Amino acid sequence: MPIRTLATFLALVFLSMPLQAGNRLPVGEFQVINSAGFVQEDGNRLPLATDRDVGAARISRDADSLIVEIDGSTIRLFLLENGLASLQWNAEDTPLLHSRDIQALNHGKAPDEIPAWGAELIWPGSGSVQMVLLPLGTGAYTGFLISHPQDKTVVRQMEFRQVFGPANRPQVSASSGNTSR
Repeated sequence: MPIRTLATFLALVFLSMPLQAGNRLPVGEFQVINSAGFVQEDGNRLPLATDRDVGAARISRDADSLIVEIDGSTIRLFLLENGLASLQWNAEDTPLLHSRDIQALNHGKAPDEIPAWGAELIWPGSGSVQMVLLPLGTGAYTGFLISHPQDKTVVRQMEFRQVFGPANRPQVSASSGNTSR
């Protein structure tokens, strides 16, 4: 009897693994860049200068939020009902991701099947901002930081890319001939 019970237990575990894998979202260490953005004032939209600085963030989860630790701050983002479908933004004539881009990067899922987290925050130098994070495939998130200083709208798009391995490991390609360890 114990073998049969063990076999039943293992069968349930292995059969439920694919269901659980579909709900997994990346957590851990991420590199962060501001990949695009614009300022809109009096109906005119101007792109923000490209920011090549790379930051670091740690993302974790609890029962009802996504927790982002960045630059010494902890930001708690809450799951938005209806996910991507609950968000609307006008990315026309900008390099920002559109809703259809995010859907494509999430294997064509419907907007209400793509989770989104958000919160209103006080951001240094920008005042009150809205921050939203959405998954991009299996090892990344995209985020938007939206503020309204002095009758303007400022939108910054961020990318969070998962970091694998030690950050100080030298990058060596097979064709470089470098064999130092």
